[in-house]
Amino acid sequence: MISRYHRRKAESSLPGIPSRQVRYVSKEAVEQFFAAVPRAAIRDALLFDLMYRYGLRREEATLIERAHVRDRIWITRVKGGISREYPIFRRTRRLLWSYLPRVGESSPHLFPSPEHMGTAISTSLVYQLFHRYATAAELPEDRRFPHVFRHSIAVHLLNAGWDLVDVKDWLGHVSIASTQVYARVSNIRLDQKVRALRSSEIAAL
Repeated sequence: MISRYHRRKAESSLPGIPSRQVRYVSKEAVEQFFAAVPRAAIRDALLFDLMYRYGLRREEATLIERAHVRDRIWITRVKGGISREYPIFRRTRRLLWSYLPRVGESSPHLFPSPEHMGTAISTSLVYQLFHRYATAAELPEDRRFPHVFRHSIAVHLLNAGWDLVDVKDWLGHVSIASTQVYARVSNIRLDQKVRALRSSEIAAL
């Protein structure tokens, strides 16, 4: 008898079926996360707002400089991703207005290190902060890492009706194959197309 583990492993190796597991949380869980961030922790609220909205990896968040924030925000992608400018959302802009006067202009980094002058916040600190708030928000234990926000925004955008190509561009993917993994867990658009097909004359034949 083939074990459940080996059956899943065999299925994941089939052509066209991505083997990467997508760990994401619902929009309600994202709201719970931000509710766990203290009102005084403006830096952390802005940091994770950016990470969620733009699907940032930890390193990408640390690469943002003050000069990158104007009418739009420049995001430098890593791992060969496509860097580009993005629009700034209203809530993000409000957080920026509150945060920028506090951080001053002594560092070029949007999120300077609290320990080492002239450097950006460390990726390890980003991880620690996320885990702290995710734990306080009672997110599932296997969802308490920053990259879960990158997975989550991809699924949420697809659920909102975004085209796969648009999500690819939003995340900075070079190949759409990297984006297709999220289509496995987002069936809303497919369900809508099926409902439309069922009501059509062709489906009635």
